[in-house]
Amino acid sequence: MSAPKRGHKHSWAAGKKLVLCSGIAAMDYVSIVQEFPEQQAHCSAGYWQGSGAASNNCTVLRQLGVPCEFFGMLSSLQMYRLIAEDMRSRGIHIEHCPSCAQAPPFSSVILAKSTRTRTLLSCSRQFPHAAIEDFRQLDLKLYGWLHMDGSCVETTRAMMQQVAAFNVAREDKIILSLAPSRDLELMWPLLDLCDYVICSRTLALEQHWPTLQFACAQVDEQLRTRRGLHLKRPTVIFAWGDQGAGILEQSGKYTLSAAHRPRKVVDALGAGDTFTAAFIYAIYVRERPLAVAVDFASRLASHKCTKRGFDHVADILRPPVL
Repeated sequence: MSAPKRGHKHSWAAGKKLVLCSGIAAMDYVSIVQEFPEQQAHCSAGYWQGSGAASNNCTVLRQLGVPCEFFGMLSSLQMYRLIAEDMRSRGIHIEHCPSCAQAPPFSSVILAKSTRTRTLLSCSRQFPHAAIEDFRQLDLKLYGWLHMDGSCVETTRAMMQQVAAFNVAREDKIILSLAPSRDLELMWPLLDLCDYVICSRTLALEQHWPTLQFACAQVDEQLRTRRGLHLKRPTVIFAWGDQGAGILEQSGKYTLSAAHRPRKVVDALGAGDTFTAAFIYAIYVRERPLAVAVDFASRLASHKCTKRGFDHVADILRPPVL
């Protein structure tokens, strides 16, 4: 195969180490209906698709030409082997994942065309997470960026501490990012180990933080009151959908990044995960400034919503986007 031409999506990532996304890979069943269903309603279409933030992050990164690896527990049950097969077919590394004979969490999603609403019914099974012993089998020299979803706080903290220890004597340090999804009170100690933290509007509203600026101010206050030696202050991003994104820099400076609204919304499932992957791509692969990276992440998340799935997201990599 000939080398990709300059400007090809794969050429930008040439020479870059792997991005590892640690978290959950799951399955969704999506039903498309005209009206929200009553008893014995019919759907116009339905399909299975892979889900889970870390899995989605990897899917988008591969579409952007980034070498990446998913790290998390996989199910060996026949039905859920589709998850592993899909990741392999996309070129996502999964060879270090442990497996078990249990069914992972899944969701039933109802998309109503008339109201353009999405109803998510989650089944949160007790599914085991990858253990720190599994993580210690990784050769950290292979990775340039590690992104965590914090789904298991204690294990995530142990992983981050191992990376921090690895980074001490190295110039080419691994970048660490976190996308906290729940129990923010338990996750504050994880922020001390991160370079970037990417938060959602859902997480902010669960804390009763009604606006972007208020959410960033609350995080800033929390970070300023910490005590201890060698604490790292991360850059914090709040993705707020149609209101844009808030940027809280390490200095405490707040900036609003304008929203990019899609012309039409076909499928918003995974838009937040697309934002995260696009941000990693812009910072790590394209080495763009913070404000440019956040703007690109918002633009790509908006573009994702115009079609189903993720296979179209790289269409946006045409000049002069970046």
